[in-house]
Amino acid sequence: MKPRPVSTMLMGLGTVNVGWLKIQKTKAEAIRRNHNLEFKIIAIADSSGAATNPDGWSADELIKLKSDKRKVKNLPDFVPGVTCLDIVNRVQMDLLIESSPASLVNGEPGLSMVRTALSRGVHVVLANKTPLVFAFDELNSLSLEHGGRMAYSATVCGGLPVVNVLKRDLKLASLKRIRGVFNATSNFVLREMENGGTLADAVREAQSLGAAEADPSHDLNGHDTANKLFIIMKSFTSFQGTIRDIRTEGIQSITSGMLLQARNRGKIIKLLAEAVPNGNGWSLSIAPAELPRESFLGSCEGWEMGFEIETDLYEKICMKNYEADPLGTSAAVMRDCMEVLGA
Repeated sequence: MKPRPVSTMLMGLGTVNVGWLKIQKTKAEAIRRNHNLEFKIIAIADSSGAATNPDGWSADELIKLKSDKRKVKNLPDFVPGVTCLDIVNRVQMDLLIESSPASLVNGEPGLSMVRTALSRGVHVVLANKTPLVFAFDELNSLSLEHGGRMAYSATVCGGLPVVNVLKRDLKLASLKRIRGVFNATSNFVLREMENGGTLADAVREAQSLGAAEADPSHDLNGHDTANKLFIIMKSFTSFQGTIRDIRTEGIQSITSGMLLQARNRGKIIKLLAEAVPNGNGWSLSIAPAELPRESFLGSCEGWEMGFEIETDLYEKICMKNYEADPLGTSAAVMRDCMEVLGA
């Protein structure tokens, strides 16, 4: 049987989408054989502009474009003045993969891209959190109204299937408490500082490994963790608040001395996300916290992320993963593609 072509637009050509292209290449035969699908990249956008190609680019072409340090504007199909939003508005496509850089100011350009795609009935997979943070309910409504499915498990802890476990495997359960170490960069920095390094040195090492952004403040100030907790709450509870309802404190004021003092007490400091019921609402927080070293979250080491969830039906469930590079997030994007395509 001839595989079903999936006309796809990639929003962003950073490490996550390049990783997705590599997975698409290495797993192409399994995708065809097991899922009867074949991805056809007909549109792509990055900071330099956007381009379309009705015949599609191969994964190798786009991977080489990135490895050669070139941009979309260097493609023969590039047309100056055509925006990514123009393409989503005009080009027939089945799937939009939104992995553009996050904007904490207004969620753009990702928010408009996702909103437009869902309004046209296009399936959307997100690795970019900010459209969900700014307009979760609206985007979910557009998905239901127009039939384009939306998946975003990659936005919460990359390859760790937090959202999938909550939405799929804990049906009918009511949340009693959730705690997590959701940001691997801050977790790595805290470990390096406990071992005698400085925050600046630890950040530089994380950047040299390709695991931290050029501007790591989003990780260190707790905003990335808060965004993840917000998405969890909107996905699994009746939470009606906004990101501003999450009390957020980062690790900027933590010193090596504080970490060593905690270790002497048998404790370890983690950037902890926590949600507990508070009357008819929720108490939500992101803050450094001392945990017993032998506890589950206390044992999340370096590049590991983890969560503990307590519900009325399933008691306590704990999961963690190790993710020192974006491959797990790229794989989560691929699994979300399979999900929205019904494969």
